[in-house]
Amino acid sequence: MLLLLVLFWLKTNSWPVAAVVNYKPIWRWQLDKQMSAQVGTQILENMITEQVIRNEIQTKHVQVDQASVAAKLGSIKKQVGTDDQFNQALAMQGLTVDQLKGQISLQMGLEKLVPPSTDSAKLQSEVYDLVKKLRNQAKVWLVGTPKPKGVKS
Repeated sequence: MLLLLVLFWLKTNSWPVAAVVNYKPIWRWQLDKQMSAQVGTQILENMITEQVIRNEIQTKHVQVDQASVAAKLGSIKKQVGTDDQFNQALAMQGLTVDQLKGQISLQMGLEKLVPPSTDSAKLQSEVYDLVKKLRNQAKVWLVGTPKPKGVKS
């Protein structure tokens, strides 16, 4: 039994029991099911959109310079304030530095897919239209999950 618990923890990086209340367990699967019901659709929607964007960036052979990502990260850190404030902001968002770098890289790649513009409203509109177009063209199959709004399967 102990071996199974250790294997479960190694595979999922969590324990099968999320909490114990008055000696009664709240099982991890119950927590996962509740979280999925409450926010899972939005998270799935975000993951689908990110994958569609990544596919387009790869298809178009768009390269994002890591020095540019590092510079943008430095700019964000400067705006937030101290390193402690930056780390707190990341923690509040549930992000690691590597995840933030990934998001910055994705955003920069997406911006390279649209015509350059000095008008930020026009750039945002172009990016939005491109993402909408890519999502409409994507073939998405949902397996055993509720269908996010706007997804045709």
